[in-house]
Amino acid sequence: MHTRFISFSVVVCIAMSAVLVSCGDSNSVSGGDSEVAVSSSESSNIESSSSAPNAPDSWGSFGGASEQDSPEGSVAASSSSALPVSSIAHQSHGQSSVTPESSSSVSAHDLPESFAAEQSSSAELSFSSSSETSVQSVSLDQDGFATVADVYKSLSPTEKAVFIIRHSEREDDVAMETELTANGVKMAQDLGKTLKSDEEFSYITSGFVRTNETANNISKGRGEATLPKLITNYDITGNWFLKISADELAQYGTNLGMKGGSVELMSHWAYGEPYPDALYELEPRAEEFMQSVILKNLPRWKRVSIMVSHDIFVMPLAVFGSEGKVALKYYEDYHWINYIAGLAIIVDAQNNLRYIPVKGTDSGVIDYLAIYMGRH
Repeated sequence: MHTRFISFSVVVCIAMSAVLVSCGDSNSVSGGDSEVAVSSSESSNIESSSSAPNAPDSWGSFGGASEQDSPEGSVAASSSSALPVSSIAHQSHGQSSVTPESSSSVSAHDLPESFAAEQSSSAELSFSSSSETSVQSVSLDQDGFATVADVYKSLSPTEKAVFIIRHSEREDDVAMETELTANGVKMAQDLGKTLKSDEEFSYITSGFVRTNETANNISKGRGEATLPKLITNYDITGNWFLKISADELAQYGTNLGMKGGSVELMSHWAYGEPYPDALYELEPRAEEFMQSVILKNLPRWKRVSIMVSHDIFVMPLAVFGSEGKVALKYYEDYHWINYIAGLAIIVDAQNNLRYIPVKGTDSGVIDYLAIYMGRH
């Protein structure tokens, strides 16, 4: 436990449990199938993914996994000041195959131990690609996130990018057809406004109402004349990293004495603690996703794609892509992945991949401790 919590750790543990319960279903990761609940005016803009539907064990039980959302929309509780942070890059070389079995290993640049505030010189993520001669830079905030807009603007003409983000702020109800809040609609449209260009994007969603609405409102914010044709991909519904159902995962964490249920469990796991009977090993499973979903489908998508999913899927990818440098250690600092935050996957002409954690609003994290302290 981080030292700043020692003096009141017992109080916080009890209090945070109450906060999580107050933030909706404390075991819930939610989702809404667009086929059931998209309004008639939007239903025509959804097409099937090439991926065969591989739905969770039960759509109903999937609505009870790990999405710990603040009903009051505290999406910027963690400061986003431009403190100096380390440069991070994560690149795999020569990945021409799209089959999981032939996924090549990922070699990383040397990285510092942490995003310590005392690091002095640069708040920029610098990278170079084998197909590019110039070095580009993207600023990171103190939690290790760059803005989606900055990453988009940094792309070279020969690169493709997939921005995998969590949906925008949703209503408290965690039913499958749960919609965005009015603030969630605004957040998504505001993100779209930062991405205005003449370029067409692809939009891939989990097929749930709030992921569809997030994609549609990003498109509206960009000023696109018509709603985009949404591509539904069932690999991003949230079960990719799970060996058990989402409901079982929440109970698994509770059985281990974790006050935060599946949220606390997944944060321990994402930062290195194995739970082999409940969760796949993060790195090989994430690399398999890059091969079997991203690289396989990339030729059919536009140069830039917005992929909208859920926290239980996006949070591990952000940790993977940053090599554990993003500040999402819920078990230490009560941080969890924010709305419209996630990971940018950038692919060059030789299928080399690099990753940058991204945020679509002021912060890439929801700080549940700050929420609790603000209420008390």
